[in-house]
Amino acid sequence: MASNADLTDYDKIITAVFNRKCKSIKKRDAIDFTKDELVETAKSLNIPLRNPPDVVYTFRTRRALPNAILRTGNWILTPKGKGKFSFQKTQRPPFIEIQEGLAHIEIPNALPEIVEKYTANDEQGLLSTIRYNGLIDVFTGVTCFHLQSHIRTTIKGEGQIEVDDLYVGVDEEGKQYILPTEAKSPDERDKLGWFQVANLVKFARQRFPNLKCRPIAAKPMRRNIVCLMEFEDDTNYERISIKNIKLYKLVREEQ
Repeated sequence: MASNADLTDYDKIITAVFNRKCKSIKKRDAIDFTKDELVETAKSLNIPLRNPPDVVYTFRTRRALPNAILRTGNWILTPKGKGKFSFQKTQRPPFIEIQEGLAHIEIPNALPEIVEKYTANDEQGLLSTIRYNGLIDVFTGVTCFHLQSHIRTTIKGEGQIEVDDLYVGVDEEGKQYILPTEAKSPDERDKLGWFQVANLVKFARQRFPNLKCRPIAAKPMRRNIVCLMEFEDDTNYERISIKNIKLYKLVREEQ
């Protein structure tokens, strides 16, 4: 169990908001709060807070909620309108755990050496590695074309989201697909959430209603070892599941 000294400022703020709201409401499967309450809580804790919505964004897309909250059940944070948010209780843990013991598939590394030398070991570097190596094509078995990166948009019921990368694809029978992709850094704390994947499907259905959605997630396990996952075409984060998972090791031929 983390001591108070181990908690970040964001941990302390979100925990204090949760505890205070729990005392004042009877319904415990949905707990609403506002940006103003984040600001007031930070002030009461003597914590400077320059960007209140970043507290919510961090626990929605990057890190698990503090143990003090998770001890009461599985929770995610959801938007409820401008400056409004909610703790929502879920049946399943909010983040996806990548299974251990996956055998890797060796792929010749087509990333130009000068790019590999200078690229960052983060999600942006991962997206470059995937694109240069055609990993989306290899993984899905369809011919894919990169369409756009870093799409910031709004989807009904969820507010603003960001899609890291977007591909379109066509298979040997001429069927066309949209492949929204979520990328994570190698940092163990950089979590992939079920609700993020479900939001990729919501985005695809809203923006590309005539294309079959094949949501993809990518996470580097180590340098030049990439895990790719494909999920079902489902907008329900309680129900959506992994359809395919592969571990690729990018190797260079010895000169």
